[in-house]
Amino acid sequence: MALSAALLLLLAGYTSRWNLHSPLGLGIFGFLLVALSSFLSLRLDAFTLEGRRRSGKRRLFNRAGARPRLVKLVLGGLVIPIAALGAADRLELPNHQTPLALASLAIRSKLAKPEVGRAARLGDAVLRARSASAKVQGILALQAMASVEAADQLLRILSDDPTALSDVSEYRALSTAVAANGVACKKDLLQRFSAVPLSARRSATAPPDDTFESDSPPVQGGARLPSFILQTFIQMAVKEDADLLEFAHRTAADDGWSESVRGQALELTAALGGKDDLDGLFAYLESPSPLLQAHALRAIAALQSRLSAAASKG
Repeated sequence: MALSAALLLLLAGYTSRWNLHSPLGLGIFGFLLVALSSFLSLRLDAFTLEGRRRSGKRRLFNRAGARPRLVKLVLGGLVIPIAALGAADRLELPNHQTPLALASLAIRSKLAKPEVGRAARLGDAVLRARSASAKVQGILALQAMASVEAADQLLRILSDDPTALSDVSEYRALSTAVAANGVACKKDLLQRFSAVPLSARRSATAPPDDTFESDSPPVQGGARLPSFILQTFIQMAVKEDADLLEFAHRTAADDGWSESVRGQALELTAALGGKDDLDGLFAYLESPSPLLQAHALRAIAALQSRLSAAASKG
């Protein structure tokens, strides 16, 4: 079974059209896994049959009779492959990925060596570029690659480019590109957010194009990192994520953060939450902070709009 799975994962790694995250792709993988496992089980059984017959009744396991052979075929060709595939697709690891997704990703990464070089070259070009428009085009090219290597380069730009968070156009492009990679960047972004020193959290500022704080003076890019991370999470095409929702609740309630960051956390709550979160958002309308009130109003409007759209479709 393990040999069958390895062969199929290797085959899937050679084509980008075989998406193991889709129901169709996973169904094809499961069908082929059962078929190949059954074939290998039958071939192995036939290969060892003569030796098992000579052993006769002295063998406690793997006997040559019809019933033991049928049981072995059902277990090795059907039950174990299907159970293993289900566990590999459903079991969530600490990094919020499944073993099947990690295996597929590892094989694709090994086979994508030319793309690794191209992604790194694009990252180098963005860091060398002097104009914001050139940087934006490089970021868009990395986003279009939609690969693990491209995601790594986007995070590298976030770390190493001193203008990434101060220039409005580059900020927007980088946030959108990182958000498009979703889960691949989630863990890294959460680690960066947690690593912000306590002494710097109260001075964390809003995004450069935030309508509620458009008159704020220019600030250093590092002060915008928390708001960049929250803005990126808001843009991610994630419908349900209990961990991110709990992170949003915790950040909004933490007065150790600036009002700008807490306000964005309210908007992240609206992006991920449901009707049970409305009461919590309405509570912030009584906040003594006009900025938190404004963010709460925007969050309520966004969540109400989502709920109404869902109700009309249902």
